[in-house]
Amino acid sequence: MQKEFHTLLSLDEAKKIVLASAPRAGQEIVPLERGFGRVLDERVVSGVDVPGFDRAAMDGYALRSKETLEAREDRPVAFNLIGTVPMGKRPELVVGEREAAGVSTGSMMPQGADAVVMVEHTEVEGSTLLIRRAVHVGENVHRAGGDVALGETVLLPGRKLSAREIGLLAAVGRKEVRVRFLRVAVASSGDELVPPGRNLSPGQIYDINSCSIAAAVEECGGSPIFFGILPDDHDYMAEGLLAMAEESDLVLVSGSTSAGIGDMVYRVVEELGEIAFHGINLKPGKPTLFGTIGGTPFIGLPGYPTSALTVFGQLAAPAIRKAVGTEHLAPKVRGRLAKPVRSEGRRQMLTVAIAGGWVRPVDKGSGSITTLAMADGVVEIPDRVEHLDQGDEVEVQLFGSVPEPPLLLEGEDCPRLELLAAALPFEVRVVSTGSRRGAISAKDGVADVAVVSRSEGSEPVVDERGLEPVGGYRRDLVIMAKDPELLDFERIEDLRVLSWTRDSEMSRVLRRVLEEAGCPSVEFVGQARSHSAIAASVKAGRADLGFGVREAAEEANLASRRVATDEIVFLADPVKKDREAVRAFVEALQSEDIRGGAISTNWRKNKYQNR
Repeated sequence: MQKEFHTLLSLDEAKKIVLASAPRAGQEIVPLERGFGRVLDERVVSGVDVPGFDRAAMDGYALRSKETLEAREDRPVAFNLIGTVPMGKRPELVVGEREAAGVSTGSMMPQGADAVVMVEHTEVEGSTLLIRRAVHVGENVHRAGGDVALGETVLLPGRKLSAREIGLLAAVGRKEVRVRFLRVAVASSGDELVPPGRNLSPGQIYDINSCSIAAAVEECGGSPIFFGILPDDHDYMAEGLLAMAEESDLVLVSGSTSAGIGDMVYRVVEELGEIAFHGINLKPGKPTLFGTIGGTPFIGLPGYPTSALTVFGQLAAPAIRKAVGTEHLAPKVRGRLAKPVRSEGRRQMLTVAIAGGWVRPVDKGSGSITTLAMADGVVEIPDRVEHLDQGDEVEVQLFGSVPEPPLLLEGEDCPRLELLAAALPFEVRVVSTGSRRGAISAKDGVADVAVVSRSEGSEPVVDERGLEPVGGYRRDLVIMAKDPELLDFERIEDLRVLSWTRDSEMSRVLRRVLEEAGCPSVEFVGQARSHSAIAASVKAGRADLGFGVREAAEEANLASRRVATDEIVFLADPVKKDREAVRAFVEALQSEDIRGGAISTNWRKNKYQNR
């Protein structure tokens, strides 16, 4: 018997039904080389510095920068050339007064040298090196940990692993990775179908849908299980559908869903399970079927390839993405530049990130792996264009199907931002640039929310005019150490103290704390960009003392003493306060976990698995 479609569901109704029954993803650990296209299900923290040593960023000569101050084109300064540093090995030579050593890009800096003079600005005469340009400390040098520091969070759950994330994971030494796992069984039905590669007989066609739908599943972040072709035979089809349902989390079958005499998918599904709907008001896609077999969701797609892919995009793809946390984007998008860009006078591919329609340059140099980690794509700048202004419209060539984050937070670093990111049902991009820059970005309309630190006992340094607070919380700021006896500052001049980058409000607060303690002349052993990196360095013995939030010290099992208090205030442009993503963010701020700063491994694990 033929079936008539008496009632057709709207596409919105069909989506609601399918998403309400969407499967839940599992987890598995896979080798890094098998992680491409999968969705991350863990917080990845670097256990190493990247790079792990000071290395040359240019071909040239390593030397002491202070000895180049007098160098000019017409008055070169002479140095004694003492040798060359081999690639991939620790240099045995030591650079002394008025000495220089040849280095290649990526080679380890020799002891005693603090800068590299590019080979273009030098001339060699026997064993004498003539320097024609002065360099400053750190010039043309990649500092150890300057790209990724020990203890830094480099990736959060929900990130689809593309080539740049795989590279970042390799850079921090990861051999395996935990990913979300959704098994999707894929098959086509019809006696007229033949697998590609075989000879066709009259009336037969190649099976297109099994291949194209399986590829679409993988693009969405699912793991397709290929079941091939189901014949239009009741018993064989029933056997095949039961096997698919038992071995997967979602079943997709294309073809034989119509109301014709030979179409029997809906009949078999009705016998084996339940049908939620059969027929939607969509062209193409009218005979679409949805139900369950043994509790496993089943979607019957139309047989025509275009129709099958159309319905897949409307119903199956959202269900898969909901389960694994991915979202599809077109390969190109347009947006406005968040800051002016000056080109190099030649055709340039500018690496950028995208959020809220704003295109932010994130290029930290070709040697920086975090440039790729932060980037969504590139903007091509023709050689005739020397300058682009803030607000100029540009086209971004995306690296892949990466979702544009609905929310951009910029400003002060705080571990609780990771809790907020996990609590929200969409990706949040967090950029730690310091309170002042965060406020400026929010005023310019680039950042949705500025993360600003208001330090107790000191005057505010951020101009907040034009922004309104949407929430916040107080934090205890502590001195942390492995040895509790070091927390009293008595021998601080002899200790290794780790500081903050100058754009962070924490740098200013730490200086005030030290001045009030009568220790204004403490020399720092380095700088960090995050509280977790501070704690990790102290725990690893790279510093004796660090300064940061109490949560970071507790998570690292370090001793601590409160020395200051600040308030994290989230500021937003009044125009953006009613945006859905901002409202969801404000709601998440009310959680006791967020306001209390309860950061724990178990909390993260449970939260991520329930997403």
